Amino acid sequence: MKKYIQKAKFLPLLYLAPLFYSCGSVPTDLKNYSPVAIVTVYSNPSVPWYDEKSGGESVEDGILSGTVNRMINKKNPETEKEAAQSRIDYASELLSQRMKDFGLEVIDPDEHRDCTVYKDTESTFYDYLKNTVPAKGYNAITNSNGKINRLVCKETGAQSVLYVNFRFQKVMLKDGVRNKGVAARLVMSVFGTDSNGKKIINKEYNAVSSDYTDLIKSSDWDKEKLVSFFPELENQLIINFLTDFTNNAESPALSDLKPTAIKIKSTQKDSETKSGSSENTIQDDAVLAEKRATAKKLLDHGMSAQEAAEITGLTAEEVENLKK
Repeated sequence: MKKYIQKAKFLPLLYLAPLFYSCGSVPTDLKNYSPVAIVTVYSNPSVPWYDEKSGGESVEDGILSGTVNRMINKKNPETEKEAAQSRIDYASELLSQRMKDFGLEVIDPDEHRDCTVYKDTESTFYDYLKNTVPAKGYNAITNSNGKINRLVCKETGAQSVLYVNFRFQKVMLKDGVRNKGVAARLVMSVFGTDSNGKKIINKEYNAVSSDYTDLIKSSDWDKEKLVSFFPELENQLIINFLTDFTNNAESPALSDLKPTAIKIKSTQKDSETKSGSSENTIQDDAVLAEKRATAKKLLDHGMSAQEAAEITGLTAEEVENLKK
């Protein structure tokens, strides 16, 4: 694989703003490009702060500082190597399963281990120095390459390829000017081409958890609880992607669309139980809008209001109102 990478020119992933729906264009239907080969799934090795105002991340996830943090904070699930590997492995397995749920034939390392891009794959310390964590069976390929894409399709019989990157982050929630708690934020970037190397998908998704963990002494928080929010976000963004790019797909069964991880009880519910009031609970407008958009897509795919409500966390009444 290395000789192909060295000789060919790269096309950086998501090098243009994802204006995929502009000019009334119709989204790609991946069913027309199935089987789909997943070339890579990878993530960042820690959970840096995301600044919503600047759109940037804290420097703690830089190459040197990030490596030092992971060496010092070995038991911190936000930076610990095994925890990072577990996060991206779960996302990778969920992606393959959901694609199959939506009627796509999927080619991944489990399906075609002799494919060039899947050979000699093992996460090393060098991957962490590069600030990437490849999912089990994958290499962290950060650039799309036409020659490799055509080779993958030739070796596997795929009609298209996907490059998927997850970026795990955290955000500070505020109640006015006071810091309230810490929520999880996830970004999922998807780039895909057909078997000839022509771009068919280039889109980014993001979401913030509706749950959060309270601050402890204004400078600490329950890190185990924070990372427990990621499985639900992974599930949400993967479903958003597939509802966008599998037109007229039959809706999967509701039980197949629920994340397998145990969900921590919502802080909002805890607050209401203790005080009988939710005045201090922060409901980010962007999160609510994302939930509504997802619910609308699920309704368009034939799901009932109750099913869409269970997946998105909205009430059935809120989902029903989306039909009007």
